[in-house]
Amino acid sequence: MTGTTKSQPQSPGKSRSILIGGIVVVVVAIVIFIVFSDNTNTAPDSEFGEPQVSGQLTRAPQNARADTDATGEMAPTVIGQDFAGDEVRIENDGKAKAIAFLAHWCPHCQNEVPAVQAWLESGGGVDGVDMYSVATSMRPTGDNYPSSEWLDREGWTVPLIVDDERNSVYTAYGSGGFPFWVFVNSDGTVAVRVQGSIPISELEQVMEELN
Repeated sequence: MTGTTKSQPQSPGKSRSILIGGIVVVVVAIVIFIVFSDNTNTAPDSEFGEPQVSGQLTRAPQNARADTDATGEMAPTVIGQDFAGDEVRIENDGKAKAIAFLAHWCPHCQNEVPAVQAWLESGGGVDGVDMYSVATSMRPTGDNYPSSEWLDREGWTVPLIVDDERNSVYTAYGSGGFPFWVFVNSDGTVAVRVQGSIPISELEQVMEELN
């Protein structure tokens, strides 16, 4: 008669080893998934840059569409990156500049961006004046977030710097109402700042008057 062999119960120590080994496998699998999963630009932090800013303008007065409070002051130097990670510089390089500060949640900016882009695509622009833009004041709960996707949908081609979480670039230029335009002469001094929407005809005129 063939006897049956009873299985021996596992010792507590061996059971703990198996349990610990299983936990380690699960943890390793999670780490591998996180490391190798697609790193898309969806996290809020990915919408913020790390610009280097030098200089500070007088704060723009509230409720003033155009102001000359900072006229004659040297425009801050900014070294930053666009949403693709490419370096963009706003500095005193002997060229006049028109700098647009844009907020994705601002309805006036949402109207201004396509209007300016259409103007540029139709041959607009002013010789001797470079245009720049700054994506700033990001709000993950605001309209058209993330800002990178909004500007991409609009086909925005103006060189752009991504502001940081402290809005350092925007603050350095005076923190005006959006859209906030800062016009700079070729010697690096501020000519005028304009808060709010600006018609293309007026934008072109201001740019032509820069020296």
